[in-house]
Amino acid sequence: MTDPRSSVMRGSVVAEVPGAPPLAFRDVDLLGWADRPDRRFNLVLEAGAIVAAIGDETSGVEALGPLALGLAAPAGGAVEVFGVPIGELSYYQQLAFRRRVGYLPTGDGLLQNLSLKDNVALPVRFATDHRLREVDARVAQLVDDFRLRAIATLRPAQATEEDRRRAAMARAVALNPRLVVLELPFVGLTSRAASELLDRVSRSEDGGRRTVLLTSRDLTASVRGLVTRTVRVVDGVATDDTK
Repeated sequence: MTDPRSSVMRGSVVAEVPGAPPLAFRDVDLLGWADRPDRRFNLVLEAGAIVAAIGDETSGVEALGPLALGLAAPAGGAVEVFGVPIGELSYYQQLAFRRRVGYLPTGDGLLQNLSLKDNVALPVRFATDHRLREVDARVAQLVDDFRLRAIATLRPAQATEEDRRRAAMARAVALNPRLVVLELPFVGLTSRAASELLDRVSRSEDGGRRTVLLTSRDLTASVRGLVTRTVRVVDGVATDDTK
């Protein structure tokens, strides 16, 4: 039987595997322990789910974001995004494929020489063929949705930590991705702001729900109430921690 992935990785345009989960980690070696086959990470995210992976800095949880974006290759196992083993794509295929995934790196990743609004606009300006009027309309919508209008012209250094995080999350969903990866998204945020932003990020433009993977040291009760599934990562292995 032909592997359905064999036909989706040819050429510069990579197609998704029909019916595949948005994100899957299969027997992934997070910590580089080749001699420990019992230390493998397995996690499958179903469409529309919000999944939290909780762990400290030694757990391996910090590797999940780069692996999901193809920014790093697993020491063992496979990472599949919409059924495609992203680590096996060519450099240019990965660049194109990443447009389907929203990403908030640890901190915020904002460019300090740009305003919050211009940071939000970057993906729309450079990763689409939209006309200027369409770009402006999309950015204005995101600024309103993430409550940035009053401070949109500030540079990151002039804004509060919460407002910087709002801008970074708005940028992460600027291309309306169906999958979003958030690394330590709630550091420095109040419980109320954290739950508000997670709810907003998880809602797609068509009224549906995006699939979200977030990493965290721990979760407040308000955030746990929005999370579909929680796993605790210890020594590179995930165990269910859903409450």
